[in-house]
Amino acid sequence: MDALRLGPLVLPWAPLLLVLGYAVAVWVAAWAQKSGRGNAEPALLPLLALALLAARAVFVLRHASAYPGVLAMLDIRDRGFDPLAGWAAAAAGVAFWAWRRPALRQSLPLSAAAGGAVVLAASALLQATQPPRPPLPALTLPTLAGPPLALASLRGQPLVVNLWATWCPPCRRELPMLVQAAQREAALGARGARIVLVAEGEPAQRVADFLRAQQLAPPLVLLDPQQALMRAYDSPGFPTTLFVRADGQVARLHIGELSAATLAAGLAELRGR
Repeated sequence: MDALRLGPLVLPWAPLLLVLGYAVAVWVAAWAQKSGRGNAEPALLPLLALALLAARAVFVLRHASAYPGVLAMLDIRDRGFDPLAGWAAAAAGVAFWAWRRPALRQSLPLSAAAGGAVVLAASALLQATQPPRPPLPALTLPTLAGPPLALASLRGQPLVVNLWATWCPPCRRELPMLVQAAQREAALGARGARIVLVAEGEPAQRVADFLRAQQLAPPLVLLDPQQALMRAYDSPGFPTTLFVRADGQVARLHIGELSAATLAAGLAELRGR
């Protein structure tokens, strides 16, 4: 599963693993201090902040054109971070701090390395224990306007499948951006990606009334009244977005709200660049 479900709460794994790694680093720093190697604990939180800031800054710089303004760049709900930049910034921070504070030259690298190792190991374990994501199922779903559509017919070009509901606040926030992107990709023809909105568990009239009230005209809206796609991918909540390669294999599953930048990053991954 790509997120931890606790009742109504859906928590992505990445921040939970960072908290775990930080806790381990603090514990190792306390042990190192008792061994007379200096107190590295005050440096750990600034180092974590530095890593997150660098990871966010690099991601924003790479996708600056997709952000409408500074406030959108600061909104981390899209979870747009560059992991390599974060790890590099953390390593540089440890080296600089240890150079400036000789008393920490043993305890700080030791505690930071322990926390980082836990994050990487837990991430690898989580990845290894997750079942492989199935390809797009052999479903035929009703469309909002037109005949039913077989999902298999969408193969042949990159595909983004957004599972949403009209009552879901983050779905409603990201929908205008997705519709604009879908229209833009549709104008590219075979060179573009298909962006498909799949309304989960709602009748056609409710979906049509909502889109009309919001003055949105997406190129393709499917209806999944039995929430078959949500079950197929064991999704814990809305919105869920599937990034599907041209062969029908799911390359990435994003749980939670997308931004234009995270959508662009997912599309770039599908296109191999």
